[in-house]
Amino acid sequence: MKILRASVMTRAEWFKERDTNVWWHTRKQVLTRDNYTCTYCGLMCKTFMQVNHIGAEDDHTADNLETVCPPCHSVLHLGINAMRGELTVFECKPEVTNMAAIVCVTRSLVAKGTSWDQIERRVSERFVRSDGLAYKRRESVRHANTMLHAIQPPAFRGYLPEGLAVMFHQGETWNGYPESVWKWQCLPGSRYRREDDPLARSGGEIK
Repeated sequence: MKILRASVMTRAEWFKERDTNVWWHTRKQVLTRDNYTCTYCGLMCKTFMQVNHIGAEDDHTADNLETVCPPCHSVLHLGINAMRGELTVFECKPEVTNMAAIVCVTRSLVAKGTSWDQIERRVSERFVRSDGLAYKRRESVRHANTMLHAIQPPAFRGYLPEGLAVMFHQGETWNGYPESVWKWQCLPGSRYRREDDPLARSGGEIK
């Protein structure tokens, strides 16, 4: 699996138009190729998986596309999700280098029906540095803008510096589906790809 790092895309790649019919065909091919498995956290789920562009948003070739779950996808687009208040930045413990660990722990807590206040507290206890700051929405957006301005062509992405990580916050219902279903995919049959995957904690079914 790939290491998940919080990132933003260069402005030139925002809001690229695409042929909807062609895109949905391409999307289906990528999901099938990847066995509906997130490239970053290893979650396997037949429903609500998404496809991410690694580089240019109008390059729909197979090598530029990867299957991602909604939370991992949101980490790859930190700016817009920080603006929505669904992700904020915090100063993390030195060993926290893969945001997929935070995705897996958060998903496990969501699956148990843990309140969002408790989720944020438990994620903080596990990942925030003892003397570290937890930034509010405005400060997190400022971090995203700093990342954006640091992108040097021909690069497409800017990354959150080491020592910083992301915290998830409660989102919204989508098309009648609760967030636990459409975003976190807490569904019967959803499982992690490898039962020995340390990011999935106990592996196997979401717990």
